[in-house]
Amino acid sequence: MESKVADAPPQYDEFCGPSKIPTETLYSSPPAAVITVQQPNVFMQGWTQTHLGPMSAMATCPSCQARQFTTVNHEPNTKTHLLALLICIMGGICCCCIPYCVKSCQTATHTCSSCGAYIGSHQN
Repeated sequence: MESKVADAPPQYDEFCGPSKIPTETLYSSPPAAVITVQQPNVFMQGWTQTHLGPMSAMATCPSCQARQFTTVNHEPNTKTHLLALLICIMGGICCCCIPYCVKSCQTATHTCSSCGAYIGSHQN
């Protein structure tokens, strides 16, 4: 008697042929795109605060960027008018024009000496 060896089950390739499963998946994503965004250059210029007094001072003009001494014009303000009125009420009608002649009773307006732009003012 011949002993029969149990037959092994058939292979998958015998029934379906070569494998039809693609090596790449159907839903593969494309390689990630690299987007480079260039930020604009920002230049910040710090303004140094210049103490503007009753006399000409060294300052940087915000319009023409020139660093030079300012031109000062003295103009009457509310304080000037109130002092003149007070002198007039106290009986010094002849002296009521004194606050208009004294620079310490007026506002000092600073302007650029090259372009005439307003820089600032100083009030006593």
